[in-house]
Amino acid sequence: MVATDRKGNPTMKVAKVGRVDVKSIERTIGGLVSKDNAICSDAHPSIVSWASGKELEHHTFVASRQHVKDRCYHVQHVNSLDNLYERWVKRFYGVATRYLPQYLNWFVFLRKMRTSEYPLADMAKILTANTNAIKVFREIEEKYMELHDPHYSTT
Repeated sequence: MVATDRKGNPTMKVAKVGRVDVKSIERTIGGLVSKDNAICSDAHPSIVSWASGKELEHHTFVASRQHVKDRCYHVQHVNSLDNLYERWVKRFYGVATRYLPQYLNWFVFLRKMRTSEYPLADMAKILTANTNAIKVFREIEEKYMELHDPHYSTT
């Protein structure tokens, strides 16, 4: 899942292996949105159902037909971020699925550092913000297995 707000704060998380469903959307970005947010996305049925269930203002787009709605709603920031990530990750000649969350975090970190007015201070803040980093690293294998669990991978 790739999401960003109008201020350019990106979130990139692995939802699941295979097509996303309502549960995987809620698990990855559900805690980041509220009824105060307007959501813009493609017209994927799971995203539409998730946004409807949370009673969110939701604007859908079919990229081949429409790029902007009401002169302010669009998905270009997300599409751009996704494109930048794809070009960035190509240099690694393939990424193991189990490490994909770390590559996504690395990419988001680099984007934040690139736009930071005070990169050293912001880097220190980001690095010290996650006191559970070692625990998270040790849970990579467990999280990877969850992605392959039949319960999560049904479409």
